[in-house]
Amino acid sequence: MKKPVGYLPALLICCALPVHAVDWTASNVQLLYGGDFEFGQPKRTTVTVEHAHGWQYGTNFFFVDVMPRHDVGTEVYAEVYTYLSWNKVTGLNLTLGPVKDISLALGLNISNLPEQDHFKAYMFGLSFDLTNSLFDYLQFDVTVYKADDVSHRYGFQFTPVWSLPFTIGCVNFKFRGFTDFRTGNTNTSGNFNILAQPQLLVDIGNLAGWKKDTIYIGTEYSHWYNKYGVKGVDERAIQAMIIGFF
Repeated sequence: MKKPVGYLPALLICCALPVHAVDWTASNVQLLYGGDFEFGQPKRTTVTVEHAHGWQYGTNFFFVDVMPRHDVGTEVYAEVYTYLSWNKVTGLNLTLGPVKDISLALGLNISNLPEQDHFKAYMFGLSFDLTNSLFDYLQFDVTVYKADDVSHRYGFQFTPVWSLPFTIGCVNFKFRGFTDFRTGNTNTSGNFNILAQPQLLVDIGNLAGWKKDTIYIGTEYSHWYNKYGVKGVDERAIQAMIIGFF
């Protein structure tokens, strides 16, 4: 099975910065298991690595999903984004209603599947930082989306991303996730589709008397309307998960 080894190292190199230029870093590793996936093996185990960091002129973010599958072998999927911040580049603090900053966004989505013609999609647009006192982060991306397998057509993707911590009694929770809204020109079928993956997590590290905000357990619900743009294929998959932040 071929893997996107030609793309991922190059992307990580592009995101790499001298240590002294990094303002902050945030990483996590997730282990998920669940089922009712459409297309291929219905129940799957997924290992996800996420990383983000801030630097002099913006932020970088990537995640990698690794899914061992019985039907096609190991599937690897990654998304990488870089953001150039108006506030950081200009030295001015933007105040525009709820918008705290606007960034130029560049993105790449890649997979080692299909085996003979790996999936690749490119994004370019704007990201609006809406973070407030309630959210760890809250942003809304508006990007032009071009998939390699869609000839001479450009679509649009609209993506809210959030992390909302909250407490009930003595238990700390996080409600985090994203939703991708994609127009028909983003896929070969020409159909509008929505992918939402919210997670509800419980801080078991804090409950056990360990360090808070380090280990959570919970669930991820994946809802994909018109999966891959295929009309009438709606995925509803629930996965149990454990996540460690560092």
